[in-house]
This record gives sequence, structure tokens and C-alpha cells, in this order.
Amino acid sequence: MRRLSIVLLMLSGALAAPGADSEPTDTGDQPVAKEPDVEEILDNPLADDDYREEKSCLRQRQIDSVEIIDENFVVFRGRLRNKVWLNKFAQPCIGLRRDMLIATGSRTGSICRFDTIDARPRGASPFGTAVRCHLGSFEGIDEVQVEAMKRGVDERAKATRTPGKSDDN
Repeated sequence: MRRLSIVLLMLSGALAAPGADSEPTDTGDQPVAKEPDVEEILDNPLADDDYREEKSCLRQRQIDSVEIIDENFVVFRGRLRNKVWLNKFAQPCIGLRRDMLIATGSRTGSICRFDTIDARPRGASPFGTAVRCHLGSFEGIDEVQVEAMKRGVDERAKATRTPGKSDDN
């Protein structure tokens, strides 16, 4: 969102050339730049990347919880302002399941792109083998998008499940 605001400010500054289409102020010493109208903005759409909020790192103290979506995605929920960050692993994390517990190995106070997280089944020994996943960048999303992703993963799993096989196997 901040990137969008900066781009719009830059766009409005670029569209208003000094002295062109400006109106004098009531003091008469400085012209006021004309704001772009809706038509100008719509004629100059921004790229999809300009609407994203993306980060390379998150501070650990800002993270409240972590939720596994599937072997490709994990969600970090923030403590403040209900921030939600989606992380797409650098490569699929084979063996990762939603019911696993996640541990981070960061000693810097931040979790960053290219760092790893370890996941273990609940009740497993902390010294046992873990599924290790390499993080990608963090993209800000909302809870509606998280729920839609989980539904999509569930629907895909149901569609690919072999007939006659139960969920307990």
C-alpha cells in the first residue's frame, strides 16, 4: 500500500510540470500543481507489483502465530494491526502437513527470505528428524485470502484423493 501511495505521488508530480496548468495561490508567489483527474489515473494503470506489500524479513517479536497452508505456503500472523504475511517456499517442502509444529532457527531476531523453518509432528521428539523448508519473500495479504487458499487446498486434496481411501490412512 505504501508503494502504491509513493507511485501515485510520483505520478501526480510527473504529470504536473512546473508552471503548466497551475493556478496562482491567493498570495500570488507560488503556483499550485494541478491534481491528476480520474481519467488520467485510469489511462495510466499501475503494474500488479505496485499493489503488493512485500518484505524480505519479519521481526520475530512482531509474529504472533504461524500456520501451514500446504507444502508450498505458510502464513505468519502479526501481533499488531492484524497483519498477515504469506510466504511461498523457495521450493515445495515435501512432507509438510498442516498439523505440524514449526520452529525457527533464527538467532538474529528476524525471519528472512532464504532462512529455514523446521516442522515436526505434534508430540514428536525435538531431537528427531524435521521437515526443513526454505523461506521465500513475505507478501502482505488478508484473512479472506488465507481462507480462500485453505479452501482451494482442501478442494484440490479431495479431487486428487483416490476412491475408497479414508482420511485416516
